[in-house]
Parts: sequence; C-alpha cells; structure tokens
Amino acid sequence: MKWLQSLLGGRGSKPAPAPAAVATMKKEGANVYVLRISGRLSKATTDRIQAVAAQEIERGTKDLKVLVILSGFEGWGPGGDWGDIDFFMRYGDDIARIAAVGEARWKDPMMIFFLAGRRRSEVRFFLPDQEPQARAWLAS
Repeated sequence: MKWLQSLLGGRGSKPAPAPAAVATMKKEGANVYVLRISGRLSKATTDRIQAVAAQEIERGTKDLKVLVILSGFEGWGPGGDWGDIDFFMRYGDDIARIAAVGEARWKDPMMIFFLAGRRRSEVRFFLPDQEPQARAWLAS
C-alpha cells in the first residue's frame, strides 16, 4: 500500500526532486543571444553557458545583449560555488544588456543573480507576456 501512497503523493512520500535544468542558447543577430532555461539550474550548466559567452567575447563580439527566458524554471540547484564572480569580473563590461523574462516570483532572485546595479550593463526583468517588450528593449 505504501507504493500506492507514494505514487499518489500521499503520506510518507518524498516530494519529487525538481528536474535538472535544460538550457539552450541561440544566437539571434550579430550580438543578441537568447538563453532559455527550464528546471533547476546547476552550477555546472551555468559554467557551460558562461564558457560559450566567453568564447564569443574572445572572438570579438562586443556589447552582447542577452535575453533570458525562464519557462518552467525551478531555481538554482544545491552545491557549487554560486558566489563565483570570475566571469562577471572578466567579461561583465562586454555585456551591454540583459533582459530576463519569467514569473514575477523570480524577479528579485534574477536581479541578484545578474548583479543588477553592480555592473555596467543594464538588467531588466519582464513578465512572460512582456517578451516582445523585452526584445524591443534589447534592440534599442
């Protein structure tokens, strides 16, 4: 009977772990990148995203504009050095703007994550129905 309770989410069952993040990055235009993130973001995934951005910057791409779309985002995973700001210190000035699109509950955590107010680049947060405005802001 415990297996049935567990299956149905009854007493004694543990909550299912949040799914691992799925992150895709696509270049749209000369210096605009769209990053889509769902699930729970791991430090390893973040490091891979930053490595791709670093390669683009080192190839000569300047004033990057990044659109981050959070769809089914479940926050940040445990472990890893989330206080590591090496990427920010080395490449932060090469990123002109960051627009994040997601549920309202992620606004403050995302602004902190992107070090809004602590970097040269502008960072703004938009709700899911405001993606067109986010894209227009990036393009301006």
